Amino acid sequence: MADPAEEGDGLTEGERIKFTEAFNIWDRHEQGYIPWNPDFACLWRSIGMNPTESQIKQYISDNDTGTGHFELDTFLRLCETKEDGYRREHFIEAFKIFDKDGKGTITIPQLRYILLQLGDPLEEADADEFIAFADKNKEGNAAEIDYEDLVERLDDRDPKNL
Repeated sequence: MADPAEEGDGLTEGERIKFTEAFNIWDRHEQGYIPWNPDFACLWRSIGMNPTESQIKQYISDNDTGTGHFELDTFLRLCETKEDGYRREHFIEAFKIFDKDGKGTITIPQLRYILLQLGDPLEEADADEFIAFADKNKEGNAAEIDYEDLVERLDDRDPKNL
């Protein structure tokens, strides 16, 4: 088996740790491998992926070496190539909830509320930093942020973590 530290070179350290931990949780018998069927689909979904059944079958077809199971190195290699394209759309859809008039924008006060009050709230300084990034024309509270542009700029800034 390949050294897991060598696999997943395209992943951040945090991703490698997270994916290894997820693998270890699904490796219930601590054998160092997990059956493709039925566990791969559940494991893949547990890391935030939402594949179709045909995508699952394709992953298995492309990667099963005939053993009926996969090891950590195979899983980390798959994690390197996972498609996160749907995440951009999720961000845009979330912003649309606050876009009452359908103009494709949200205000700075709305963005501040989202950052400080919803989900896992940011610290005030972190929220200020994000708002400064979002307000590219430096208009302050009067600004209306084009959220599709914001998501695109975030993706350009750090495509692996959008």
